Amino acid sequence: MHLSILSGPDAGSIFVVTPQKRLRVGRGAECELTLHDPSVSRLQFEICFENGRPVLVDNGSRWGTLVNGVKIARHELQPEDRISVGDTDLCWIPVSDPSASTIAPMRPPAFIPATGSPSSAPLERAAAARPAFRRTLDQATLVGQTFSSYQVQFVEAKARTGVVFRALDRDSQAVVALKLFWPELMTTNQAMGRFLRTIETMGPYRHSHLVALYDAGVTDGLCWTASEFVIGESAKQMISKVGVVGMLDWRRVLRIAIDVTEALVFAASHQVVHRNITPTNILVRRSDGVTKLGDLMLAKALDSLGLKAATSPGEILGDLPYLSPEQTLGERLDARSDLYSLGATLYALLTGRPPCEGLTAAETAKKIQSERPDPPKKYHQAIPPVFASIVMRLLSKRPEDRFVDATQLLKELVRAEKSSHTVVSRNAPSDAEPGVL
Repeated sequence: MHLSILSGPDAGSIFVVTPQKRLRVGRGAECELTLHDPSVSRLQFEICFENGRPVLVDNGSRWGTLVNGVKIARHELQPEDRISVGDTDLCWIPVSDPSASTIAPMRPPAFIPATGSPSSAPLERAAAARPAFRRTLDQATLVGQTFSSYQVQFVEAKARTGVVFRALDRDSQAVVALKLFWPELMTTNQAMGRFLRTIETMGPYRHSHLVALYDAGVTDGLCWTASEFVIGESAKQMISKVGVVGMLDWRRVLRIAIDVTEALVFAASHQVVHRNITPTNILVRRSDGVTKLGDLMLAKALDSLGLKAATSPGEILGDLPYLSPEQTLGERLDARSDLYSLGATLYALLTGRPPCEGLTAAETAKKIQSERPDPPKKYHQAIPPVFASIVMRLLSKRPEDRFVDATQLLKELVRAEKSSHTVVSRNAPSDAEPGVL
């Protein structure tokens, strides 16, 4: 039996597996098969034989072992099964070889033998094999079903990167925000492995203004995360009420701005550009008014995959008005792009509308790139000039005309709060002034 490595640092190796002997696989020296992939656990999985049948068992690795795109704990191997761990893809090829008596690596000059070689067919099929990923994310079908270890209850929100469900952790009975990412974002096992590894490095990071990440994985070819479920309102919901219930108190918007900017300062300390600051990803907790920013871990993962957040035909158009000019042009992004998106969200919270919006996606993108929006005071007379000026500076078309970074912005926001001579508590009642949320 052969275990062939298709990708990763050890690509091109073929390992002969002797039946009835256990094979431990990982990056640790105690393994019979040592992989030189730093994203693999020391003891990732083992293959043992039960009644002559090969069985793969994951050894409790942090981010799991995938077989044909599905995270498994135990799996009876079938011919040409694709095994994925970290950045390494392997293929199980049962080839009878009575002379094999040891487990030994071989590095042939070419991984796939020349066409026509008696042993080439299984390897060629293995190299061409791809997991049968679920190519569509049908949120209506998932509601009421069990996904991984979560009972999906209902759709909470949709965005450019995926769908967020309210779900119940069947083990702990805790309510979580289960996010399933659009399959187009990560189409290969290698991309999924890199996504999970990046999430693993970011998972331990905690900040009072970031949505906490609990777990992540791949199920049925879909990448997902399970995060803190914030009971309250998203900025998107708050914006939808402006003009209906009344204008939002500018002091509450200023407090939201300060909370989100503190999260961006934290992100910058870890060299992360969020790329997706929209009203959907800004959540205000009902119990104490604390604002939390979501999707920061995804931002780092997308960055590791080299993916851009520029507009595309399949993106959710509701997010488009909050993209920076450089995002709509597909240019290289830095932290100043996040500042623009924050400014666009603050503008919408103050006025009930995004700063630039057209009848079509193309028209909206063109306005974002070239049209200066009306000052927010045109729609909300109570906004202090200093706060209105900060918002308009954030919306500068050229990144160099915005603030240098989130740290500089935070100083200006705190100064604006102090200059107003009244600091509003985060959990002030929604009717703090007549006609205001």
